[in-house]
Amino acid sequence: MLAACGSFSSSDKEAAQLQLQVGTSQLQAGAYPQALSALLRAESLDPDNAVIQNNLGLAYYVRDHFSDAEKHLKKSVKLLPEYTDAHNNLGRTLIELGNFPEALQELETAEKDLTYPTPEKPLLNLGIAYFKMRKFDTAESYLSRAIDLQRDNCLAQSYLGRSYFEQKTFSKATVALDRATSFCQKSQFDEPLYYASISYYQQGQRDLAVGRMEDLLKLYPNGKYRDRAKAMLEVMRR
Repeated sequence: MLAACGSFSSSDKEAAQLQLQVGTSQLQAGAYPQALSALLRAESLDPDNAVIQNNLGLAYYVRDHFSDAEKHLKKSVKLLPEYTDAHNNLGRTLIELGNFPEALQELETAEKDLTYPTPEKPLLNLGIAYFKMRKFDTAESYLSRAIDLQRDNCLAQSYLGRSYFEQKTFSKATVALDRATSFCQKSQFDEPLYYASISYYQQGQRDLAVGRMEDLLKLYPNGKYRDRAKAMLEVMRR
């Protein structure tokens, strides 16, 4: 009766916490459909729980449902304005939606929290935002700071290399992108190898360029850059 009137009992909240734990574990394990189901059940039991809303946002984000992710993450920060992780996740989602002014605002809020245990996250996302805005000098600054805190960060190293690449500083690009390659293999992210190859080619180092592109096709036969790599190899071998 109370639940029907919009109130939730302590048993509802306990059940919601259980579903939250299950959904979060499945999210971390990459079982995204199951995670979303568990987190939606948690939300039905405790809709004003900021952590549930944050994790629901992440569950939608990893499935590329960015508008749904935005809705839940905005609810999370509204429920708990000091929830830095939700500000960071909302900022990353807004980047994907192309809303850079709001993204920067959320990420700067997260970056200013000196108690946040993973400060490299908002720094990385600020770097990505400025990269996508083509403000490469500013992107480099944030990405370098993220790398200072977490050297093996695949995305930070890759976007740093891409920032150099876009500015045609190919010697710096190859160094950063080769570093990224070693860190990104576990996550099957083939982009650094592709741009490292082109960076070597731009410097006239054809053998290294061909080698990197061949590595890409060997290591990532179904990667995002597979078709482009095959086409570039034909050009490089002429």
